[in-house]
Amino acid sequence: MRKCFLFVVCLGLIQVNIYAQPGATCSEAVIIDDIPYVASGLTTVGTIYNSLPCSGSGFANYMSGKDFLFKIIPDQTVSYTIKLSNTSYSVGLFVTNACPDAPNVQCIAYNTSPMGNPSVTATLSEGQTYYIIVSSVSFITPQTNFDIRIDTCSVLPVSSFTYQQNGLEVTFINTSQNAVSYLWYFGDELFPPPFSPGDTSTNPVHTYAQYGTYQVTLISYNSCGQTDTLYQLITLECPYELPQANFTYIANDLTVNFINLSINATSYQWYFGDELIPIIPSDTTENPTHTYQQYGEYNVTLIACNECGCDTITLPVATECPTSLPVAAFTYQQIDQNGTVAFNDQSSNANEWLWFFGDFDYYPYIPGDTVQNPIHTYLISGSYTVHLIACNECGCDTTEQTIYVTVSNIKDIYFSSSIIVSTTANNYLILPENVKIRILEIFDSNGKLVFNAKSPITNKISLYNLNKGVYHIRITTDNKLLYYKLIIN
Repeated sequence: MRKCFLFVVCLGLIQVNIYAQPGATCSEAVIIDDIPYVASGLTTVGTIYNSLPCSGSGFANYMSGKDFLFKIIPDQTVSYTIKLSNTSYSVGLFVTNACPDAPNVQCIAYNTSPMGNPSVTATLSEGQTYYIIVSSVSFITPQTNFDIRIDTCSVLPVSSFTYQQNGLEVTFINTSQNAVSYLWYFGDELFPPPFSPGDTSTNPVHTYAQYGTYQVTLISYNSCGQTDTLYQLITLECPYELPQANFTYIANDLTVNFINLSINATSYQWYFGDELIPIIPSDTTENPTHTYQQYGEYNVTLIACNECGCDTITLPVATECPTSLPVAAFTYQQIDQNGTVAFNDQSSNANEWLWFFGDFDYYPYIPGDTVQNPIHTYLISGSYTVHLIACNECGCDTTEQTIYVTVSNIKDIYFSSSIIVSTTANNYLILPENVKIRILEIFDSNGKLVFNAKSPITNKISLYNLNKGVYHIRITTDNKLLYYKLIIN
């Protein structure tokens, strides 16, 4: 009596086959009969290869029953794009012209992507049988999950869209054809394409900052990476009226009260015309008050805005001085032979004076005196241009005169390196010991101060640093000024 056990072949009448998972062998390959083809949640059993060749003939050691196979017989000769997604690292994607175990198999295309998610594009012939193999090639993760999409590229993509506006929010409705992915630019990017990342949604929703016209760009891609680009202007119409900027003002001395007459405005930017650098507004209140530093006329700008846009108006604003502008005038008289000149102010309506005597001051920035009626001593005979700037709170006025000054009460001191004026060395100026000198000043022929000393002063002054030429000496004592001419030859 013969006994039969479960899963054992008895009398040759019963045969039990244990097959691998679907797609694990050529006979189990998943048949692809409709394009585009999409499948998700698939898994390879896992295998490890020392290498994954895709050239030459034969894959005797390639298939081990742990890959995932698809079988496809194209009904037309076109380009096919095969994309994997949601895979692990180190995944291989292969297309062969026969079962990978066949001795004469040839590899049509492949991609062994170290980062995962490989894709390939290959032209497949009508009626020919092809196999698509997905394999994990990582020693660490010999098995991988994956999603797959297979498309043909026989038709180019065509980009198109419509949109719906809801205030500043716009919903874009994608009506493109023959496309699988998209890239949008909405026309308000800080940086233009391709420096902005764009939006890859199919039907994006975008909120603009303000109403207006924008150029929207839509780039559509088919599965082979071919593109079509559409540039289309859209206009966001504001549901409200545009603002109209207007204002008037009341001036009280240097303080001006502005009265805003704008309509349909919700925010305001004021520029009062006295800004040093008018980059940002000086005030953003509705009815500002501004105090100017001096009287005059200023161009005031108001920018009135609402969510629909802005309107700008610029008007002249005058602050009138309560008194008259000054008129500058003066007379002068030389009062001694030492070059001393008395100036007499003849200006009207002035309460501030800036005098420039034309010798050591710097018109119009560094005055020589600020009193009303100054006295000034010139060192050298000659003509000088004198300026007077007379001011009050309303403004300033300037006048100038050319005067001639004679300096004749000068004692000549002749000095030469060949003359011994000191018992120890040359090039010294010997001063009288019986005169108490408080200040000693030496000027060159241009009136530039080249030496200055204050009490206590020795009677022996070194002239080592002075070049040849004519110099003027001014000595201030307790009760008088002494002037001398010094010639170094």
